[in-house]
Amino acid sequence: MPSQSRKIVTKEALLYRMTNRIRQSLELETILMTTAAELRSFLEIDRVKVYRFEPDGSGEVIAESIDGQRLPSLQGLHFPASDIPPHAREMFVKAKTRSIINVPAQQITLNRLGNVATTGDLTVEEVQKTNIEDILQRPVDPCHVEYLTNMGVQSSLVVPIFHGEQLWGLLAAHHTTPKIFTDEDLLIVQLLADQVSVALGQSHLLSEARAKTRQETLINQISTLLHTPQQVGQILENVLKTLVNASGCSGGRLYIHSSDPTTATQVYTYGDQPQLFLWGTQPQTSGTGEALLLEAEPFWQQLMAKLNHTSNINSAGAADGEWQSLSTEQLSIVQAQLSHLNCHIVPDLYQEPLLASVAPTFRSTRIRSILVMPLWYGKQALGSLTLFRDEIDTEILWAGRFDPDDRNIRVRQSFEAWRELKLGQTPQWHPTDIKLVQAVGSHLGMALMQNRLYQWERENRLLVEMRNRELDTARNVAEEANRMKSDFLSSTSHELRTPLASTLNYLKLLKEGFYDNEEELKEYIGVAYQSAENLVAIINDVLDIAKIEAGRMNVQMNQVVMGPLLSEQIRMFHVESRHKGIPLILECEVEEVYADKGKLKQVLTNLLSNALKFTQSGEIRLTARKAAAISATGEWVEIAVTDTGIGIDSNQRDHLFEPFVQADGSIKRRYGGTGLGLTICKRLVEIMGGRIFLESEGLGMGTTVRLQLPIGH
Repeated sequence: MPSQSRKIVTKEALLYRMTNRIRQSLELETILMTTAAELRSFLEIDRVKVYRFEPDGSGEVIAESIDGQRLPSLQGLHFPASDIPPHAREMFVKAKTRSIINVPAQQITLNRLGNVATTGDLTVEEVQKTNIEDILQRPVDPCHVEYLTNMGVQSSLVVPIFHGEQLWGLLAAHHTTPKIFTDEDLLIVQLLADQVSVALGQSHLLSEARAKTRQETLINQISTLLHTPQQVGQILENVLKTLVNASGCSGGRLYIHSSDPTTATQVYTYGDQPQLFLWGTQPQTSGTGEALLLEAEPFWQQLMAKLNHTSNINSAGAADGEWQSLSTEQLSIVQAQLSHLNCHIVPDLYQEPLLASVAPTFRSTRIRSILVMPLWYGKQALGSLTLFRDEIDTEILWAGRFDPDDRNIRVRQSFEAWRELKLGQTPQWHPTDIKLVQAVGSHLGMALMQNRLYQWERENRLLVEMRNRELDTARNVAEEANRMKSDFLSSTSHELRTPLASTLNYLKLLKEGFYDNEEELKEYIGVAYQSAENLVAIINDVLDIAKIEAGRMNVQMNQVVMGPLLSEQIRMFHVESRHKGIPLILECEVEEVYADKGKLKQVLTNLLSNALKFTQSGEIRLTARKAAAISATGEWVEIAVTDTGIGIDSNQRDHLFEPFVQADGSIKRRYGGTGLGLTICKRLVEIMGGRIFLESEGLGMGTTVRLQLPIGH
């Protein structure tokens, strides 16, 4: 009775410790190790292990507790699926049975979880009343007996561990001698298995919460990067680098479509890349000389061209049977959880027909698997995100070397650890990885579209500002032209009235005979004639500029002898220069020039007239010499008129060839004129195929006007 009381106290303490442990710790490994240790101590048994099933039916011992060296450790060892055959696993699932094996008696008891009684505990009447499916005792398979014997086990208790309705693993107790498990033992073991199931649920929720937290943290980090005040290229490079490192990839590429024909396609890379598709470091080029891009291949173009971008966990564009599929377990997980995503996975690029043309470029790398996510915003394709994963080498510790030859199935003689090493295996993509890529791709798509909208808005704003500036400039030009024309009309009307009034006044004197003698008569006639000439000159200027502006000014180009023409110009202004005491100096070093003689005379007349008008002292020089080479078509002549007059302000110099312009209003009032002389000279010189320049060092420093014409045709 005292032993029974201690057993009850131990049971209650054990349950309390296990329940408290699960409440205090959410780390599954800690809970499982504690469960194994506590259960071994309670059952006073040699070994307790927690066995977890893998998706392919094999399993691994992930927690274990051993009494000294009584049994070898199985911690970390894998067991093939045939060790616990499918029918045995199905029995655990459907019947939810425990198995109790007595090796010396070679007897196995399958017991439902709701009934802990064995045949040894039942009376004949109870056996008759109990359904046969509730309890089943039968001999153990000889192979199983040999299996346990080779492990050094004489008695075994196995309880299934469930996660929801799925068989997750087994809680197994082994002893080196035959052992009887009481009803209390079975109840405690079952209660502990139930507590492990609770811990599994909590661990699953914890894993999901941690994964979600990691994903949200990374998304926040990338979102922060996308909004940092850096150049767009630097931001995208940082985002790509962060995503590649966070998703456990070896490299990645971010391909951005050009937003319009005037901008170039952008490609950002990080990590391992195919050998011939590196951007910016001597990439392979096409026949047109443009750099070839991985995204220019049909595989990527087909993905980016799809308007209905629904999920496709295989590669796009081929029948399902043509693709290298994922593992069965992962395929079902991805299909179930990621049916709404637009990520495209190629598990093995060397098995993908559509990548046959580019697969050789990956030979120099360890890249084996590709994930491609087209980037969309609405129905607008923005580009693609491509991630690379290297092939992996797997290492598994098996409990003894297993012979897969079905013709000679034998129980292993030894459970010594055997290391299996597989090289160049295809890496797997977990659904959480794909969700992460999809979330980042969504943020990238929004950020890229926002950037494009910003660029479009900025370009439109700049265009509007440019148009406004052009309108302001045009308005200012129009206002200035209107002002100059008003000034022109005002000055021209004054210039026209002065000679016209003078002519009319002297003609009236002549008409009424208000003169005393013949000499006074000639004087009146001469003044009237000069006033008429001035009037005609003003009218001719206006007509000339009108003809030039209308394109109706004709020229007759011929070889013109320079000496006589320049001498004639000097004689024309000889009287006026002598009257003002300003010498006219002629220097002619060329014989001929190719020009319209009449137009050249008109230009020189205007230039000499201006020089005399604006020069009060000093001299005026008229020179003609060969110019420095300014064209490959032949030699040129430079004719210059240099005076020592009032000079020109540097701010006004570039505007004096415009119509109706003089240096300032005071000059116009003081010296008169319409402001058309230099404009006519410039247009006439250009019509003759020449050029004209105006030079002045400033006010009071004189002026030089140079015109250049070809020597010959």
